[in-house]
Amino acid sequence: MNYREDYKIFFPDNKIFLSRNHNWAFAAWEIGRLRGYINARASLIHIDGHLDYCEPHGEVPEFETETQVIEYAQKLDIAEFIIPAQKNSTIETVYMISDDTVDVSENEKFKRAYTLNHYEHIHREEWINEIDTKNSIILDLDLDYFNKNHLDWGFNPVLLTDEQIKQQLEYFKNSMWEWDMITVALSPEFCGGIEPCNHLFRLFLEVFELDLNDAIEW
Repeated sequence: MNYREDYKIFFPDNKIFLSRNHNWAFAAWEIGRLRGYINARASLIHIDGHLDYCEPHGEVPEFETETQVIEYAQKLDIAEFIIPAQKNSTIETVYMISDDTVDVSENEKFKRAYTLNHYEHIHREEWINEIDTKNSIILDLDLDYFNKNHLDWGFNPVLLTDEQIKQQLEYFKNSMWEWDMITVALSPEFCGGIEPCNHLFRLFLEVFELDLNDAIEW
């Protein structure tokens, strides 16, 4: 399956928003806030091959409608969607699991583990103690997390094995937090191309027990 640039689907029963490009996650979080899925100042668990922690151009407006949100998110770069959500107070603190080589200094609003193993052995207890479960908690996953070739764009994927991928997806689904909503980016070029992206997408749907027939466009 090929994906147009604005490919976006939503699984209403699961509160899972899925898009081709990651900038649409900003729109999903704002829509989730407008609909009451999440409250402001949510905690974000961002699991990705990239930090995606870039400053957007211009001010972040306040939104009253979903149409306004969509129009704004469309103008964002694929790495600019987290900081505007923090500036807008939709997201309070972001917790990253990423082996990106980009160096960003940690602070009270930005915490980082480099791998799932690093999180489990070094940061898990600390993050659990920090995150107030009375507040909303969002899982934000980019499927390129499972491609370990960060040098080539659109080809030569180096994917984890299916067993490893499914084990990690099961862990994200069942062994971290009770997610108030989930956003997923397909990022086919960063997955190594359309075919590896499709493969990762199928594994995600399998583990999260989702049927594309139940999805609606948003």
